[in-house]
Amino acid sequence: MTRSRTVYIAVSAVLSVALVWFLLSQVKAEDIAQTLKQVYVPALLLYAVVHLASSWLKAWRYKRLLRPQPISWANMFLVTFIRGSLEDLLPARIGSLSYIYVLNKRLGFSFENAASSFVVAFVLDFLTLSPFLVLAFAFAGFGLSGVSTAAWLVLAAVYFVLMLLLLWKIVPVGRFLVSAYAALLRAFRLDRREKIRLSVAKLSSTVDSLGAVRSPKTIFPLFFVSLLIRLGKYVSLFILLYALLRSHGLGWGDLSFWKTILGLTGAEMTSALPVKGLADFGTWESAWVLVFQWMGFDARLALLSGIGIHLVTNLWEYTLGFLSLLILIVPYLAKSRRERR
Repeated sequence: MTRSRTVYIAVSAVLSVALVWFLLSQVKAEDIAQTLKQVYVPALLLYAVVHLASSWLKAWRYKRLLRPQPISWANMFLVTFIRGSLEDLLPARIGSLSYIYVLNKRLGFSFENAASSFVVAFVLDFLTLSPFLVLAFAFAGFGLSGVSTAAWLVLAAVYFVLMLLLLWKIVPVGRFLVSAYAALLRAFRLDRREKIRLSVAKLSSTVDSLGAVRSPKTIFPLFFVSLLIRLGKYVSLFILLYALLRSHGLGWGDLSFWKTILGLTGAEMTSALPVKGLADFGTWESAWVLVFQWMGFDARLALLSGIGIHLVTNLWEYTLGFLSLLILIVPYLAKSRRERR
């Protein structure tokens, strides 16, 4: 595992360096610095406010999913910020599993409760992607070269139905996957190990707890809130895009909210790659530029905005996550120090 992790980090680092070097060769470093220096501060502050409002909605959704076990708003915000800062560090957003770890190991929640709330929130996040993609293609997709808008709309609708079915049948699907996992362990004679048997039992208990979480009385308000969370994310990043490009002479009317959604979707899909740049650097910007150029956006401004947005969002989210980790860890470090004395 250590060797595999080392190889992954090395490949990711090489990929990041290569892609960042190529991207920076297409634009002057002073242009990037000037864009960041001349960012429109009122819009930048508005971005932060909308992002925090979206984070509040996420915290509310997690609190609702974790019922009946209570959690304070302060701790819920810490968990939310930590997950937000770590989810892009590993492929397929594996870093988001920090949510389960912090709740289980630091805040005393059962693994089953933490994992079931994570799974439902995860599916809801994917479920709410489709309606926005349909609207984005409906308002911005027509006239784009090399693409059939009708085909994309059909794919988005099919994706939505599949996610809806998964949410509806999440318990039987979960039981099937756990059974398949147990059968695979038996086939390789790994089920004799105590930790392996415990993992099967934990997963089975998690699936059983999903039944209460996904009741209609709970899931419909959560779906609506999840739509607001995704809307808040898109609105905040659209505001940030304006804040960065205002110094280049672009106003609200020169930018497209719906095209921004398509650009963000393309960039964030790089997180699903088996190998990506460290913290998405290089791969995220490359996808952003490709999508915006495909939509007819100026190549230089697409590159400047992609680099700027990724830098600003990472700096903001890593700061929130780092401070949250400090707040969460300091009491344990102090307790450990007292015990050693």
